[in-house]
Amino acid sequence: MIDRPSPIPVAQRTDRDNLTPPPLFNAIDVDAPTIGLAEPVQPVVPAISVCIAVRDRPELLVASIRSVLAGTFNEFEIVVVDDGSTVPAQECLAAAGLLADQRIRLVRQKPSGISAARNTALRIARGRYVTVLDSDDEFAEEALSRIHEFLLATGSAWIYTDYEEIVGDSVRTIRLPSYPSARRMLWSVLARPRLPFKHSGMSIDRELLVRLGGYDEQLSIKVDVELVLRGLAGGVQPVHLAHPVVRFHRHSGGISRRRFAGLTVWFQLINRYRQPRVPGVALIVKTVRATSEIGKWMVSAIGR
Repeated sequence: MIDRPSPIPVAQRTDRDNLTPPPLFNAIDVDAPTIGLAEPVQPVVPAISVCIAVRDRPELLVASIRSVLAGTFNEFEIVVVDDGSTVPAQECLAAAGLLADQRIRLVRQKPSGISAARNTALRIARGRYVTVLDSDDEFAEEALSRIHEFLLATGSAWIYTDYEEIVGDSVRTIRLPSYPSARRMLWSVLARPRLPFKHSGMSIDRELLVRLGGYDEQLSIKVDVELVLRGLAGGVQPVHLAHPVVRFHRHSGGISRRRFAGLTVWFQLINRYRQPRVPGVALIVKTVRATSEIGKWMVSAIGR
């Protein structure tokens, strides 16, 4: 389990000149669960570390990586963590001619779960910002350029973006809401039927993410929701970039389809993060969440 220091305000920063660099892992077969989260690491090399955790999605992984490489923004690295794929990701990247690109750093670990894989990526990332990209998603045109420009223009430490949802041949843009406060967004995350953020495409100051404690390895699902709620509960408010940065491919194999298994986790998160702790509020929020999750499952089932 990760030691999670108390969240800090966005304004606080560590002096980068006094940071100790971690070991760099460019080879595969790392026993990742033994690698704990370090303090913020070395002075920035790339501006952005695009972090991709993958297991058994070779063709989709190649498409994801190529979507990153297709942009004109060059101050990035791609950190791929292979979480115990049956066929190592190294093979599909080699077949696609991608291993020769020095911007791509590949780590293979024993199957440890999505949280551990994302923490491994965080542990070795070198960029000032960590940008998450799911292995079955792709960046839209010039995504990194838009993300970087927005980060610089707003001085934000955490941003989330709109996205395109692709189902078969149908494409629609999902416009997400903005919020006036962290507390308002927290309640929206807990109760809104559709999450008010997309984890894929989300960019976070690496030092802030480390100080928040990374991803909770006690959870196997809803790890993105827990991270966002933890940040919001600590007063850190993500800023909305009103542009579709990611192309999200909806398919039946996605982790998000595990609605009923996720309800137990949702109830835990509601108990942990509801504010204020007024008697009866948790029950109301749980009822709303259960109704929305069951409704989404029924829609998915009818659509199959």
